[in-house]
Amino acid sequence: MGPFAPEDLAPEERHVHRLLAAVPPRALPVGFRDDVMRRLTERSGVAWEWIAAGALALPSLAFLVYQLIDRGDELGAAVNNVIAAASSDAADAFFFVDGTTVLALAILGVASLIAAHASIIAPQRRTAAR
Repeated sequence: MGPFAPEDLAPEERHVHRLLAAVPPRALPVGFRDDVMRRLTERSGVAWEWIAAGALALPSLAFLVYQLIDRGDELGAAVNNVIAAASSDAADAFFFVDGTTVLALAILGVASLIAAHASIIAPQRRTAAR
């Protein structure tokens, strides 16, 4: 192995490492990054992303608020059990997680990702148009 090879490679990985290390690095073509960013900013239709994010987030938020109002005492008890178990040596915490609550949180996360993408792309379009 060469002087820059990792020491923790398995014998079957050494051949692949030598093969990939022998490939010389190549610079990207001039203007490649600008071309990719231009294609991203030319994409139309950020409005559908906001609509999709709202359609996913609003029902999930409504359900989570309902769960908090309806079963807030159970949530408080579960948090107390987890904190008590984390602060002691015994692992005897008991709490129940509703599957629909987990699903609502996951859908809310997806909606947040869609909204984040729309908010990242939108300012680039405004600056590119100037």
